[in-house]
Formats: sequence, C-alpha cells, structure tokens
Amino acid sequence: AAKRRHKTLTIQEKVDLLKKLDAGASVKNLCKFYGVGSSTVYDIKKQKKQLCKFYAGCESRKGMENRRTMKEGKSVDLDTELIQWFRLRRSEGLNVSGPMLMEQAKVFHRQLQLPFECEYSQGWLHKFKRRHGITLHSAAAERLSTDQEAAEKFIEEFSKLVVNEKLSPEQVYNADETALCWSCIPKKTLATGNNIHSGMKELKERVTVLGSWNAAGTHKIKLLVIGKSLRPRAFSGIKVFPVEYRASKNGSITGQILRDWFEKTFVPQARQHCSSLGLDPNCKILLILDNCSAYPSADTLVKDDVFVLFLPPNCTSILHPQGQGILRSLTCRYRSEFLRKFLSDIHGNCNKSVVEIRMEYNLKDVIWGLAHAWDSIPRSILKKAWYKLWPELMFEDEGFRISHEKLLVNELVEYARSITNPDLKELNAENVEEWLDADKDFPVIHLFTDEEILEMRKNKDKFENNSEAEENHIMAEERISLDECIRLTTRLIAGLEQHNFISEQQIMNIHIIQSQLIREKQKYMKQPQ
Repeated sequence: AAKRRHKTLTIQEKVDLLKKLDAGASVKNLCKFYGVGSSTVYDIKKQKKQLCKFYAGCESRKGMENRRTMKEGKSVDLDTELIQWFRLRRSEGLNVSGPMLMEQAKVFHRQLQLPFECEYSQGWLHKFKRRHGITLHSAAAERLSTDQEAAEKFIEEFSKLVVNEKLSPEQVYNADETALCWSCIPKKTLATGNNIHSGMKELKERVTVLGSWNAAGTHKIKLLVIGKSLRPRAFSGIKVFPVEYRASKNGSITGQILRDWFEKTFVPQARQHCSSLGLDPNCKILLILDNCSAYPSADTLVKDDVFVLFLPPNCTSILHPQGQGILRSLTCRYRSEFLRKFLSDIHGNCNKSVVEIRMEYNLKDVIWGLAHAWDSIPRSILKKAWYKLWPELMFEDEGFRISHEKLLVNELVEYARSITNPDLKELNAENVEEWLDADKDFPVIHLFTDEEILEMRKNKDKFENNSEAEENHIMAEERISLDECIRLTTRLIAGLEQHNFISEQQIMNIHIIQSQLIREKQKYMKQPQ
C-alpha cells in the first residue's frame, strides 16, 4: 500500500473531530474522513480539555481554520494581558488596529519587567493574531451606526432557524442588561445645598440588571443583579432572595458572570418552563443576546439543547427586544415605587432630613423593588417588544405606549406636591422625566485602564476584601425572632382589615404566612434543647 502522507489537522478540524467522536462516530471512519492514522485521533482525544479551552478563548472561528498548533508566545503573561486588553477595548466599541496592539505590547513589556528584548514588529503581530484567531478588520465592522441591510438579513435567517428547529415563541428568549443608579432621587427634591448627586456617589450606588423573557411573554427568568460587594452588609442573615445576585469589581457584567448565569439560572428555568407546558423534554431553546465582544462565544454557551444566537453588531438598536422599551419600563417602574416610598417616608418622618432618609435604603430594598417591578410588567408589553424581530407574532396593536410613562410622571408629581416638608421643593414633570433617564449614560461594561488590566489577575479577589468598605453606611438589620414575626403579622392583619382597598385574598395571604410561621415555631420547640 502507498505510504500515507503526513497530515496535521487545523484546530477547527480537531474540534470538529472531537464533536463527531462524542456523537458516536468510530475511530476508523474518522481516520478515513480526515486522512489521519488512529494514533492521531487518540492523541487529539487526549488533548480534548486543552483544545476545547483554547478554542473557546479564541477571537475568531475563521482563524482556527488555519491554525494547527496551540503554541504559546514567548511570554505567557504578556500574551494573557494583551488579549484581555484587546477584548476589553473591543467590548468598549474601540477599533483596535495593528499598530495599537504593537504599542500596547511594548507598554505591558515594560510594566511586567520582562527579562528579554522584543521589537514587537509586524512579524510578531502576525504570530500574535494567528495564535488568537484575530482578524483586526472585524473591529472596524463593529461601527455604532445601524445597518438596516444586515438587520433585514438577520430577520430572514432568524425566520429560517425558527422553522428548521421548530421553535415556538415559548422556546425563544432574549437577555440584555442595563445600569441602575438605585438611590438616585430627582435633583430638585433637595432644598439644601448638600451635593449628594455627585457623579462619584451615584456611580458607587449602582448595579447592573440583566433581564430575560420569552417571545410569548409567558415566562420571565429571575432577574440577575450585579453589585460591587460580594457579601453586602444589607444581606446579612437574609436567606430568601427574589433575584440572582452576583458581584464584580465595578458592578458590571463579565463574561464569567454571564456564563454562570446561562448554565445555572437560564438553562434550568427555561427548561422547567417548557416542560411545564408539555413540550418535548429535549426541545430546543434559543437565547438571543446582544453582540458584545466581552461575552463568551456562542460555541461555549450550549447546554442541554439550549443554544445562543448573537445579534449582528450593527443592528442591536433596531432588533433587540430589550431595546424596544422593556428595560426602560423596568427601571421606570422601580423608580416610581422608590420615589413613592421615599416621599411617604419623608411625610412620616418630619424629624429626619431627606439625606438621612435616603441613606436608610440599601441593596436589600433594591433587589425586592426590582423584583416587584419586573413582576409587574404585563405579558402584552413583553410580547409586543418582539415586533421588529418576529413580526409574525403581532396581532392588533394595543400595546406598549409612552403614555404609561407619562401617567407615572404625572402621578408622582401630584403626590410630591401633596407633601409638605422643609427639605422638599415642588417637583415638575421635567424634573421627573430627567430623573427617569438618570442611568442612560452609565456603561454596563467597565472601561478598564491598562493598570487595572494588569492588576486583575494579580488581585482578582481584591474587590471581595474591600466589599465592606464600600457599604460602611449600611448597617445589618437586627435578627427578628419567630415570635416577633407572628406578632407583627397579627398587627398587620388587624390594620389591613380596616381598609376597603385591600382584598380578601391579600389578607388571606398574610394569614397563610402567619400559619407557616406558627408551624415553624412548633417544630423548633419540639427540637431537643
């Protein structure tokens, strides 16, 4: 027999081979298909973990079609810092060029105090790009303007995907994030000269919120809230959370947080919803995400027949369902309830200043307020947000109107004017509308400095150690005993019964909670002391 020519597979071919091997393909058939010996297949199988990790971290799948080895650069530290810098700058919308990469490599070389010399020439740049599958021209393609032609093409491809995968609106979800300055109040609320609206203060008291729901509007995934403190004092002793809470150094979403949310929250909840409807236990579920370079690749966001589709980078503003006003509705509803409670507390605490009352709010109030606001968004609004991406879903348009927001503004202004307090000024609609837009210019992805990028790996847990320092003004609440909880529910029921705007079912719900408290107390009393 003729001697077989030596053949080295590309990274892409090796990954495809592993996928076929996992799917049950025989080694013999794979050898024949790829033109390699059985020893090559087994060697690739041994490298599966390293190959998958390397493939997941590459910038371009096209680059993996040409690369054949996983050889690292001369300095692993510099390579790691530079590719992280590249991804962060791309996620910020910056068009990174070859000369920029070469100059930044020189900066990191000096800062890392590497013991060798390197010119960081075009030859070095070519090798760096090949190592990481980078195609620099793709950054220029991520222009901020809307690309109508690409949007129309995506809608056509999405429609084909829905048909081919037999996806119903129950099986198609989306997710996106927004910033929320949670303790911000209208600027003209304060009559004093205290400048509590400084940018630093408001930025410190901010979170990032990620919302996700399906195209049918029948299912909302539990909100993901990202703060700066891993263990906020406000959460001390709390065991029931209405949202998923995570933390990052700057309270922004990261690739790792998104991956964890996808695997541990989204997949189980979406699967449980589809199963509850009697759909096939293994039915496909699609999650649509904004195109962000900081996110993990679609190939790594796959689990239990749940997969991800990214919107084209130039089309987010016109296609993304979240962009049709849902996150705006969420933050408006949160703010309206926050301001109502804030004004009510001012009315009931004449001896406290506005600043003192505002400082009583903490992250625990925020997560419950957000959960309530999320729960209050009706199905009709959720469904109609898909009208540009999935026009077949639409029927008569009775839906999302800015009039709801105008109504909220007018109600809040009217309520504020009914309250007399020396620290309050009269609010007008313009003040409130400006306040509702307080978060719109805050980034949900942190703009890291070069020094921060270097520090991230050296002190990746630093934010955990400093978490308490960020919330010194927040004191943990005292632990309330079961006896006290039972007494409080009794008093609450007595108070609610005196108001005719409270329904029987609402009062019954408090009775149910009280009964559960009493049963838990009885179980505790039976335990040996």
